[in-house]
Amino acid sequence: MVKAYISDWGRAMGFLKAAESNLKLNDYRTAANREYFACESAVSAVLKLKGIKARKEHKDIWDKAAFVCPDGKRLLRELYDLRLQADYGKASFIVPLSQEIAEEYLVRLKAFVGKLAFENGFS
Repeated sequence: MVKAYISDWGRAMGFLKAAESNLKLNDYRTAANREYFACESAVSAVLKLKGIKARKEHKDIWDKAAFVCPDGKRLLRELYDLRLQADYGKASFIVPLSQEIAEEYLVRLKAFVGKLAFENGFS
């Protein structure tokens, strides 16, 4: 049986690849959605690896993220803001969504995920 954290990590990598692909197609709205879920899945994997239980609610995952990756809560919140703009046309609370912003956040996300992978033995 595959451990839950391995499944979550694999899902995070799939979302990350999808975000990259969508940005290449100039579909920054779908990319923003995938970026958020890549980050959330990566954080969820680390939480499960560390034995920290989090409800399947965004805010609970954000709050617990601070225990294992201090930058995680902030990045999750920023990506969630972009996702709400992309998926629901909500007004921005942090930064307005654009192709350039989605590309900048992908760079930040890749660095964050790389750090999590290094620190937690994921490949």
